[in-house]
Amino acid sequence: MIELQTAWGWQVALYLFLGGLGAGTFIAATLLGFVRRKRHRRALAVSYWIAVACIAAGLLSLLSEVVHPGRALLMWQSFSHLASWMALGAWAALAALVVFSVTAFLTTRNTSELLSGVWEEHPGLRKRLRTVFSLVGLVLAFFMALYTGMLLKAAPGIPFWNSWLLPCLFVASALGAGLNVVASLAVLTGSARKVSRTRRRLFAGIVIGVVAVESALLFFYLANMLQGGSGAQPSQQFAAQVSAELLLSGSCFLPFWGLVIAGGLVAPLILSVLSLFLRGRAGWRILAIGAMLTVVGDCALRFLFLHVGMGADYIGQALLLIL
Repeated sequence: MIELQTAWGWQVALYLFLGGLGAGTFIAATLLGFVRRKRHRRALAVSYWIAVACIAAGLLSLLSEVVHPGRALLMWQSFSHLASWMALGAWAALAALVVFSVTAFLTTRNTSELLSGVWEEHPGLRKRLRTVFSLVGLVLAFFMALYTGMLLKAAPGIPFWNSWLLPCLFVASALGAGLNVVASLAVLTGSARKVSRTRRRLFAGIVIGVVAVESALLFFYLANMLQGGSGAQPSQQFAAQVSAELLLSGSCFLPFWGLVIAGGLVAPLILSVLSLFLRGRAGWRILAIGAMLTVVGDCALRFLFLHVGMGADYIGQALLLIL
């Protein structure tokens, strides 16, 4: 019986998931805003606030993992080494929280009207500020999506995470989840009804493309790990192989194939293709169902990768001691 490592608890996995989801949602909302801001204003505002909530909840989840959360107040001392991905990610998350919040404030009509006097005195200022913060937030969001993978890749002694495909996989999954969250909000707020069938098909095609890229990255990633990954020592290669086998045929078989593959990739892909042939609200509803499944699969992916990576690392260390 393999006992998996618990040095990092579920809070870290939740932080990685929420950070990626918040980043992906902000990216998708910003790109939609550049194309059709007025038509989807409510959906954009809700999307931005969801991105803020995800980043904030992720940071709180990470702090709860710390034995003494009060030490976070000394972050400027603890994370002064900017060559570390942990330090860069911590500062980027705080910056993203501020920028995302300002963008959401400027996009939401009710909150933005609190400064109506300023907007009347300086015409066009609100639009310029919103554009600037959206662009800065776009850069921070992409970095956050990349960072969730780089943090694991940079972890020493975990062969299953030591691949450049991991950050790419996490970016693709974050974008996929973000696109589907924004699509679901467009359905719930009613703005999707104003979108033509041609544009809905275009969106479905984008979702299909993102899911296809994520599936390909996951396939090549696991294939590489089954070959021993990039480990230089036999124990490292063995640990990478065991991690992949735990997902494919071991103790994590059911959640991996059920939640990640079937629920997070295959079902959204089928539903997106099906939406191409449906008319009216039915097509958007099908996409919304696929969106919820994508988010569940994205969450399961991060939890399982954290789970099997650290568990197999102990196996590799034990083998090294035996040899």
